[in-house]
Amino acid sequence: MGVYRRGKTWWYVFEFQGRRIQESSGFTNKTAALRAEAQRKTDLLNRRAGFTKVKSAPKFEEYVNQFLTWSEQHHRPNTYELHKGNCKILKRFFRGKYLDEISTAMVEDFKASRKEEKLQWAKTRLVSSSTVNRALATLKLLYHQAARNGYEFKNPAVGVAMFREPLDSMRVLSFEQQATYLSEASQPLRDIATCMLQTGMRPEEVFRMKTENINFKERTIFNPFGKTKAARRTIPLTDDLIGVLSVRVKQATKNNSEFVFPTRSEIQKPIKSVKRAHRAAAKRANINGNFRLYDLRHTFATRAVAAGADLPTLSTLLGHTTILMTMRYVHPAAEQKRLVMQKFEKFSAEGTISAAMAARNPRVPTIVTTLERVN
Repeated sequence: MGVYRRGKTWWYVFEFQGRRIQESSGFTNKTAALRAEAQRKTDLLNRRAGFTKVKSAPKFEEYVNQFLTWSEQHHRPNTYELHKGNCKILKRFFRGKYLDEISTAMVEDFKASRKEEKLQWAKTRLVSSSTVNRALATLKLLYHQAARNGYEFKNPAVGVAMFREPLDSMRVLSFEQQATYLSEASQPLRDIATCMLQTGMRPEEVFRMKTENINFKERTIFNPFGKTKAARRTIPLTDDLIGVLSVRVKQATKNNSEFVFPTRSEIQKPIKSVKRAHRAAAKRANINGNFRLYDLRHTFATRAVAAGADLPTLSTLLGHTTILMTMRYVHPAAEQKRLVMQKFEKFSAEGTISAAMAARNPRVPTIVTTLERVN
């Protein structure tokens, strides 16, 4: 028991009321670390004597249950499931530790260790940076919620830098890839994917689609879900999608279910995930790399722009509050880029010829408008 150095920082360790207290002093000087240890012991003794009324810190796994109860009451189902999955991972690292003994250094160790783990469903791939970042965000929120509940200790996740995530991680399918993917997709994934490709709706919006929100007469579907007013929107339907949804609605009505895509076990509940079916379909279709179900939404957005949709209209269809967000979803295809460069090349060539003619004969007018050149 005492102080010891770990890297450049001094740590202290001692026992108090049967608990092992092992924490970083935050100092690189031994004398300062000894003072920090003494202050920590004094604080603990004052709490026991009742001089400071501070709630005793629970163990990590105990408080996780309280946090998840709060999350289920205040978050959307998908957000709650995300926190639930992250807490399962966090408990593997912090089980048995009290909330006030988890240090920033421990969180850094978690961050590094988790990044080196392999995915369960793909043994050759490591956990992504974004996955680790989501777990860190859950941990930070857990401590913020603990502070709101009256616990007084430092949030160890504050100050831990997130991994840098790739900006261009979105993917757009070609029409050939789409055809292969849909042919290999099982149901209900095939119809869910068709909805996303034809409307640009988010996966969870399609999952929770209700028959009452589909108006075949007006050829629209209303999405009542979302954090913002823009997300709660009415979307026009295409002929192909009307055919798909007509069959689904008839089946849902026959089964007395309000959901277009109910679960197999409980028809009164919407489907929650098609991740396994999506990965299997992508593998059979030989679509390699990072291809997520959400990329079908990006595919819709990119194709809509290529078809002539303006950004304000597209932003409304996607349920975005700003056009800047919509611009992140648009990824010009290679053919679109080639067409732009061909127009640019034609514009440059005609401009060069016009300048040459003007140099030879200044009296001959050679002014050509930008619109005439490009067209």
